Amino acid sequence: MAMHRSLTWNLPGIEERLATLRDDLVREVPSLSTGDAARFRRWIRDIEMISAKAAVIAGTVQLEVEADLGYSLGDREQFIIAMFRPSTRNLFDEIAEHARGNTWCTLTDAELRELAGLHEVAGALAWIGDAALKIGLLPAIWDPEIANAGVLTRNRKAYDRNSNLALLCDRWGLYEHRIHFDTGTPGSAQTINHTKGTLVESVFGILFLREGLKGVASAAELLRPPAPR
Repeated sequence: MAMHRSLTWNLPGIEERLATLRDDLVREVPSLSTGDAARFRRWIRDIEMISAKAAVIAGTVQLEVEADLGYSLGDREQFIIAMFRPSTRNLFDEIAEHARGNTWCTLTDAELRELAGLHEVAGALAWIGDAALKIGLLPAIWDPEIANAGVLTRNRKAYDRNSNLALLCDRWGLYEHRIHFDTGTPGSAQTINHTKGTLVESVFGILFLREGLKGVASAAELLRPPAPR
């Protein structure tokens, strides 16, 4: 069996968990004081936002990415998880802290911790994709002339630098569909491109786990840098 075929996660069913958690919160609100009720309603709004984004990610974005790649990316849940950013942790940490020792939440503490750690799964997918691209890009950048071997690294960097990955992120609309609670200004162009690059790497991480280096190499053409003007 190929290595990538044996590398799978036991996915937690996050959409079902989010629905359960929302229902738990809604059911508890009438019994709360004004302050606690306001906090629960904020959590409900945040969970509903995540659920709405997840539906669009799986129902529209994933399908468009798959059409572009020429491959199925499999279970919708893994693609949704790839869009989680670190700022989502606080929501589930807050809920877990409040739920601990109470009976209103039907999710276990371990299940809430898994929701809080979804951005870490997205990060793992990104470094898998980053590693896979370094080899998968070889057919696209290979030059049979020995004298040109020294430019392989330069050519690879032209493909997988964040500013180039960001172009594919924009084509797929990943950045605006990421699941996050960042506030304030979005940051510098370098910071935004890093986030965009990570999102694309996460997609290539899923592709590698599904199709191996063959799939990554096949899709590498999408990362061909624009021709110099």
